[in-house]
Amino acid sequence: MIRLAAAIMLVPAAASAQLFTPSILAPLSTTLNETSGLVQVNGEVWTHNDSGGPPRLFQVDPSSGAVLRSVNVEGAVNVDWEEITADDQWLYIGDVGNNNGDRTDLRVLRVALDSLLNPQTNSVGASTIAFQYDLQTDFTPAPNNTDWDCEALVAFNDSLWLFSKNWVSGTSHISVLPAVPGTHTAVRVDTLASQGMVTGASHDPATGDVALIGYTNGLYLPFAMHLQQVDGAAAFDGAVVREDIALLFTQFEGIAWNAPGTVLLSNERSALVPARLWSMTVELSTGTPGPAAATAMRVMPVPAAGTLQVHAAQAGEAALFDVHGRMILRIRLGEGANTIHLPGQPSGVYVLRTPGGAASFAWMP
Repeated sequence: MIRLAAAIMLVPAAASAQLFTPSILAPLSTTLNETSGLVQVNGEVWTHNDSGGPPRLFQVDPSSGAVLRSVNVEGAVNVDWEEITADDQWLYIGDVGNNNGDRTDLRVLRVALDSLLNPQTNSVGASTIAFQYDLQTDFTPAPNNTDWDCEALVAFNDSLWLFSKNWVSGTSHISVLPAVPGTHTAVRVDTLASQGMVTGASHDPATGDVALIGYTNGLYLPFAMHLQQVDGAAAFDGAVVREDIALLFTQFEGIAWNAPGTVLLSNERSALVPARLWSMTVELSTGTPGPAAATAMRVMPVPAAGTLQVHAAQAGEAALFDVHGRMILRIRLGEGANTIHLPGQPSGVYVLRTPGGAASFAWMP
């Protein structure tokens, strides 16, 4: 099992001001309205639905979104399937969703790739990698208010790396788990300053890069991260870029490397957005790792009342939107600390967006 050299707080490197902008490839079949994980193996794109869905894997045509094959996982139960990843021999299904933070039956299912990729196969067997987190001692239910949720994992050699979906802290803990059947402990080795909830991960073995997808708590403002040259033997010491995605209210759940510098994305259906498959270019800046993101913006306090304190990494125009996407006002932010007065605005959730980033906050005057 791989061990990281040190536990550090990861922060994004300096990044370009250009937002990552995905392009729609196709609507997904309504069978996949709850698509939650995405992987590409041998040129085939596979996904699955999340909690409560059947224990099935679906091959998808990326050009049309149609389901090409449906394969049952024998004897499995979809408690909360949230991720799918693969190495050169095995496909791993992460039954790791834990919205309440109280699960004691977390597991990853391991399926032989050669069986799944056989076009005559309609059912596959799976072995179980059961685990618990080394630092979790409190299992009191805390619905959507826990840092023990997880929706993202990748395979490195003989290990699985789990990226937690932290509802409270807006970070992502990285834990390492042996990629072999049995009962194990997932050991925390790093914390990623994701500034939002990570919901999907993909590792490109050709480059060593890792791509992450996620969104902010409350308004589903999506973001992507690109971690450069992760070799699985040391802490992330390459460039790390975090960029907001130029969309609103989109629950991206799946991500898979498609080609160098390009990833596929999938999002769940919501009241505003149907389930879709997307393509997006992910480029690293030429900057070097630094102590803060060039696009970082902090809003304090949360919830806010009376005035809003905004710390901007760079000066520029900003716009305030309500939860319905209506622009309330435009303001000019200076670099560093800013105080914003919002007289007359009703209580609710708002989004402050600049060309380099966005932040959501609750307003309670």
